[in-house]
Amino acid sequence: MKFFSTVSKTALTMMVGASLLGGCDPSKEELDKAREQLSKTASERDQLKGQVSTMQTSMDTMTKDFNDAKAKLAEAEKKVTECAAAAAAPPPVVDPKAAAKTKTVPKTNSKVAPPAAKVDTTAPVGTQANPIKTSSGPAGGL
Repeated sequence: MKFFSTVSKTALTMMVGASLLGGCDPSKEELDKAREQLSKTASERDQLKGQVSTMQTSMDTMTKDFNDAKAKLAEAEKKVTECAAAAAAPPPVVDPKAAAKTKTVPKTNSKVAPPAAKVDTTAPVGTQANPIKTSSGPAGGL
């Protein structure tokens, strides 16, 4: 009977082990799928966090640019208002007698080119009377 008892304990242990191993296989596959999905979700989350920080920086820059543009617009509107007020003011009255006394003479350019030296074109080229030089040397020289 001792043999029967040992065999029955061994058989019982094998049956329990087989049922546990067979029962764990589907749950192990589900666990692996869940882990894979978790890692994909974590990497997607990290990418989205990076995009959010990039967009936040971009939005801060755009907000600063927008506020600068608003300030420039306000300054330009102020200048337009000042110019419109100045344009609407009546022109100053000019006394015709005073204007005739202070008549301005247009300025001329005081720097005038010096007169050209007189050249005798009938004299031979290269002489004192016709100092023009040609690039080939004296006339008629080959």
